[in-house]
Amino acid sequence: MRKLVCVVAGLACLSGGAFADQTDPRLDPLFEELRVGDALRAEENIGRIIEIWADAPSDTVDLLYARAEAAADNGAFDLSLTLLDHVVGLAPNFAQGYALRGRVRLAADDRPGAVQDFTRTLELEPRHFEVRATLAELLLAGGEKRDAYEMFQKALEWNPHDENARQRSRVLRRELDGQEI
Repeated sequence: MRKLVCVVAGLACLSGGAFADQTDPRLDPLFEELRVGDALRAEENIGRIIEIWADAPSDTVDLLYARAEAAADNGAFDLSLTLLDHVVGLAPNFAQGYALRGRVRLAADDRPGAVQDFTRTLELEPRHFEVRATLAELLLAGGEKRDAYEMFQKALEWNPHDENARQRSRVLRRELDGQEI
């Protein structure tokens, strides 16, 4: 667990611009509107961001990603992981490939593998609020309240409309109140 905390704590500092294939120019205005806009358009902007993230760099990777996602949705985690291994092998800068593989690994009870993939996701796309929220939950489950709080705060920095992250962050803030954060 200590290793998880060290890796994740280092990621909390990542908040700069996007890297690698996450430089799609459509993302910046969507994130800006998500961060400062009202909740009415938040869901639409989140959907557009996720759609752009999931747009793989080639038709082959797109097909493998879609099949991996379908396999995961059907509980075929081994098949999904095999396909996702090919996705990240063919497109090592495709952050969403690592994000999906991390989610599948987590569902298959491979927590260290999931954290490794989530770490890579955030290296490529520090604004990935879904991965940050997931890592915050993992930290919280491991009893690392302060680190979980900080990770929730980073998730909320990019998506302040995430009600679950906001509530979890508030609870943690109260629990940590009076302690150095």
